[in-house]
Formats: sequence, structure tokens, C-alpha cells
Amino acid sequence: MTITITKYNGTNSAQWAPEMALLLEHKQVYGIIKRYDDKPKEPAANATATEKAAFKDWMNCHGVARSTILLGMEPEIQAEYTGIEDTKTLWERLASAYKSKLKLNILEIREDLGSVNLQDCRDVDNYPSWIDRNVKNYSHCAGTTAPSTTDTDAADTDSA
Repeated sequence: MTITITKYNGTNSAQWAPEMALLLEHKQVYGIIKRYDDKPKEPAANATATEKAAFKDWMNCHGVARSTILLGMEPEIQAEYTGIEDTKTLWERLASAYKSKLKLNILEIREDLGSVNLQDCRDVDNYPSWIDRNVKNYSHCAGTTAPSTTDTDAADTDSA
């Protein structure tokens, strides 16, 4: 099965994050970013085979989740986040960065729109369209498009 999602470019989190969450769910590693699947303690040398296998399975799922998230980014964005080893922390930092940008954009919009007066629009009939046009100039309102990334799971033989 081949799944194509939008690559994260630093401005399209509203589109990218739900797509990435679905991809992680499809790969059965979504619990890693939501901490439904907490990291088990590293087994001692004398641990049972079951304990060792559980730890190994979790580490594999963690690696799949982290690499999937990083590969779903534009290279220049990926470079900023590659050093974050914990997948949950990586996901939270991405969410935090998006929320910070969104707050800044909202403050900027309020400031810009608060300074608009009727003289800028020439007459009352043009005022709403002028406001609408200016709101769409902000990336989180206008929507952006970005290249997509394709995930092909050779072991997955399902068809959509």
C-alpha cells in the first residue's frame, strides 16, 4: 500500500499533523506519540525472553514513529528536529512551534485589522472585501500547499 501525505514545511501544520497522525496509526505506532505505549524499563541481563522482546518491540515502534515523522518533513525543517531522540517530545515540539506561530499571526492580524479605517477602503462597500483580502494574506488563513511524501510499506499488502 502506498500512502501519500503532504510534507511539513513549517507553515502547514494544520494539514500535515492530522495526515501524519493517520499514517502513524496505520503503521500501528500512534500510541508512541500519545504515550499510550509507555517505554518499558530496559530489561536486566537476566530478564526473561518476554521482557526482552517487549522492550525490543517498543524500541522498534519508537524508531518507526520517529523516522516516519522526520521523513514527512522538508529537509530544511527536518534538520531542525533530527536531534530530538524522543518521539513524543518531537511531536510536542512540532505542536508547540505551530501554536506559537499561530498566536503571532493572530496578534499580527489583530494589529493590522485594528488599524484599518474606512479611508483605506475608499467607501463602505469595499470595506468587507478589503478585510477579507488582507486576512487571506496570512498563511494560516489562506492555506498553503506543499510537496507530498509517499510512504510505501513493502510488508503491507493491503489495498485501499
